[in-house]
Amino acid sequence: MTDLAPVLTGCHVCRSPLVEAINKKMRDGMSDVQLSKWLADAGHYISRITLGKHKRDHLTEDHEHKRISAINHLRKQKKTIKATGDLAMLVRDYVHSAVQDGDLTPTLAEGLRAQEMIDRRQEKGADREVALQLAGILGGGATYQIIEATEIKPLGVGESEL
Repeated sequence: MTDLAPVLTGCHVCRSPLVEAINKKMRDGMSDVQLSKWLADAGHYISRITLGKHKRDHLTEDHEHKRISAINHLRKQKKTIKATGDLAMLVRDYVHSAVQDGDLTPTLAEGLRAQEMIDRRQEKGADREVALQLAGILGGGATYQIIEATEIKPLGVGESEL
């Protein structure tokens, strides 16, 4: 269970799409019975008892700050997850961001395991390259070799090669 769970789950009022309007009406002094009737007319019935419990437990400044913080955190996560491409790269970038923000502290074992996965992926890429070259050689196809070139400077008048 995360730190966000107690703030965002359990309470029917907190999960209601009308939570902001309900909280405003409670702060303005509307009774629980009137509020329950208003919600029933709007098609979102919540009992007066549940509304009273919400008012006592969740209509506090501390809880409101926690709820707003949790919602912002979830929205940030939702934006992060919407990406296309390589899932491993997405997770790597997300974890990197969380570590830099101080939201996550990885252990040495997790870091070594992540490095091992990256190394294994690179090895597989190199193995594929070798297999393709070998298939080309055995199949009689053209083979290519990359040769590093060095710059050759022309000799000036009166200079020797040494």
